[in-house]
Amino acid sequence: MPHPPHGRFPGQAVVIGAGIGGLTAARVLADHFEQVVLLESGTLPAVAGPREGVPQARHVHGMLARGARQLEALFPGLQTELVAAGAPLFDHGLLASTTVFAGLVPRVQAGVQAHGFSRDLLEWSLRQRVVNQPRVTVRDRSPATGLCWNREARRVVGVRLAGGEVLDAEWVVDASGRFSKLPQWLVEAGFPRPAVKVVDAGLAYATMLFDAPGRDFEALQHMNSAPDLPRGAFAIHMERGRWAVTVFGAGGDHPPTDEPGWREFAKALGNDDLDALLASATPVEGTGIHGFKRTENRRNEYTAIRRWPRRLVAIGDSVAAFDPVFGQGMTVSVLQAQALGETLARSGDLDTAARRTQRRVAAIVRTPWLMSVSEDLMWHHHRERGTLPLRLRPVLWYKRRLIRLLVADPEVFRVFLSVYHMVKPPTALVGPRMLAKALFKAPRLGPGTPVTGTDGAR
Repeated sequence: MPHPPHGRFPGQAVVIGAGIGGLTAARVLADHFEQVVLLESGTLPAVAGPREGVPQARHVHGMLARGARQLEALFPGLQTELVAAGAPLFDHGLLASTTVFAGLVPRVQAGVQAHGFSRDLLEWSLRQRVVNQPRVTVRDRSPATGLCWNREARRVVGVRLAGGEVLDAEWVVDASGRFSKLPQWLVEAGFPRPAVKVVDAGLAYATMLFDAPGRDFEALQHMNSAPDLPRGAFAIHMERGRWAVTVFGAGGDHPPTDEPGWREFAKALGNDDLDALLASATPVEGTGIHGFKRTENRRNEYTAIRRWPRRLVAIGDSVAAFDPVFGQGMTVSVLQAQALGETLARSGDLDTAARRTQRRVAAIVRTPWLMSVSEDLMWHHHRERGTLPLRLRPVLWYKRRLIRLLVADPEVFRVFLSVYHMVKPPTALVGPRMLAKALFKAPRLGPGTPVTGTDGAR
């Protein structure tokens, strides 16, 4: 099919799901199709507020630096808009309190920016920009119930909605999230069900929202460590001067969702910065404590389906949902939307572009998936078997030596943050210089179990 004038394909593209992945996909598709329809099953709030069907939205969220850069490229001025709304922008190394099992990491200028905002604010800001795209129509209260196919069931030609309405589509993107129905829709059309990989660390979250005065940091991380330190915490200073504080536990050591139990769980971390924050904080009235347990890593192996449907692409959590503790999900979704646009820009044939796009989506997933499951496999094996397999023990050994270096070597901390934010590849942590440091310069902790809180720094 010849490429249409002005770089746009004729007809309509449909995106299922109005989360971060769906919003960025709709923005990208507006550059390539005459019309784009973005579907959301629930009611979209008119202000920056909770969106139905997103139970994890109440917890601390992070957009990694690489994802933030790409969002700014797609939505110029977004960063300035978020700052104007009261969302702090800060250097992650200088204005974040970071505690690992070896102690409190000294703060250094890292050159890696982090942004403190609620998911509600980010989605609302993106949604306003997408709504203002002249080629995009946003429809809430429009749950998709299935796909429509051509006579041979080889190509998607539309999306079926609750109530029987059918939207014609030249291209369909499934961005409906962790609980996507796409695997079942494929089976109904005669395709094989995709294989699923699951790695479950047995992690659960519980979050409270506070009003609190400013601190000398904008974010706090207290990282757990497999297999013997299951508990951790995140806190982020957000818009309206509020703080979201999430405590979590892996390996089945889950935080309570009543306030006394929650506070006791947080206090047990022994983190002086967190204790001082909570001592000066007042819970936001009416917000309560929100728990979340569906944190397993889950990946649908769509590229293993030999006969992939034409004109259908899945992105975001619909393909791979990550353990939220690593903060990778939103960034991965944005990068996949970027890849979707790049593939369409180079393609004159929609029938072949979908498979190429799905392969690129899988390639983007690969590295963050390995980073996430390499840690969570330790929790998984420790919980199921009480011991780690031999193949994981060298990984744990090297990781612990690197983390001990974080409290002693600013260069290692800077590289670590760059990898964490997906600015540098994980291989940056195993280059010759890092290997030499880990082998010969990692400080000793002395006898006994690894320390927590600030005791290690003392």
